[in-house]
Order: sequence, then structure tokens, then C-alpha cells
Amino acid sequence: MTINSEKVKQLRAEKGWSQEQLSELCGVNLRTIQRLEKRGSASPETIKALAAVFEVSVDALLRPLENSPQGAAASVLKTLKNFDNFLARSGRYEFWWFFLFFVLMLALAETVHTVLASIIAIILLVPFLAVSTRRLRDAGQSIWWQWMYLVPFGGLLVLYFLAMPSLDRSQAMPR
Repeated sequence: MTINSEKVKQLRAEKGWSQEQLSELCGVNLRTIQRLEKRGSASPETIKALAAVFEVSVDALLRPLENSPQGAAASVLKTLKNFDNFLARSGRYEFWWFFLFFVLMLALAETVHTVLASIIAIILLVPFLAVSTRRLRDAGQSIWWQWMYLVPFGGLLVLYFLAMPSLDRSQAMPR
């Protein structure tokens, strides 16, 4: 999940705690505290522990969702930049624009040469799996549903889950 790292730093400074003290109070590893203050990603359990220690709601620690659609090109670029992020959440807008980009790139590459299509597929595989993982988390589904891509027509079931509406941010996400 994406946490507001600036808010965590601010709350920690208000209490006058060091990162070590915060990690002891939360029961979380010091490295986890350092990582979430630097990158802003944490597990739901860590966020709940921080919220309990700071005596705030979980929503107060989460980074607000981007409500306004950003545009097709921006969505695709964001997905490509976050190719290694399997922990956050992605909305339907971001996922479907990247999915369309993925399909169009494969179709264009296939018209040029089949080897080029294979190369493009390999290059875009990790970003596609990352955005699919984030989208399934956002829809409240298990990320393991992606194994269904390997079953004939199983991808249709995964596409159904990917099209589901987003869950409320305070609800726990399956692992």
C-alpha cells in the first residue's frame, strides 16, 4: 500500500521519536520504518500498527488516491516507470490504458515481424504483470489469479476480476 511518508515523518517528529523508537513501539523492523519513510510503501499490517501508535486512523496515513484521470499517455508512462512495483494499487483507468497499449504494440510488432512481436512481448511482460497485480489488489482479488493466464480461456476470468470496481482503501487487500 502507498503510505504518506511525509505524514509519518511529521507525526514522528511531533512525538519526538527517533526511527528506532518508532520501530520498537510498532513492533516493526527498523529497516521497514526507514523504507516506508523513504519510498512510501508498507504492508497493511505495518500501516495498522503505525496508526495505532500514532493514534490516528489508517486513512490518515494513506496517500490520497488520484481521482482525476491523467490521460492515456501519462497512464502508460506511469505503468512503465512502476514496472517493479507489485505492492501498490492501480485503478481501472491506468490498467486498461496500459492493456490497450500492450495489445496495440503486440499487433503492430506482429505486422512488422514475428520475432519483433516476441521481443516486445518479453519487454512488456513484467510491466503487465506488475500493473495486473496492482489492479487485482485494488479490486480486492488475490494476485494468484494471474496463474489462470496459463489455462486456456482462463485469462477471461482474470479479465473479469480486473474489470471489477476498486475497493475502499481501508479494506484489507489479499496477499
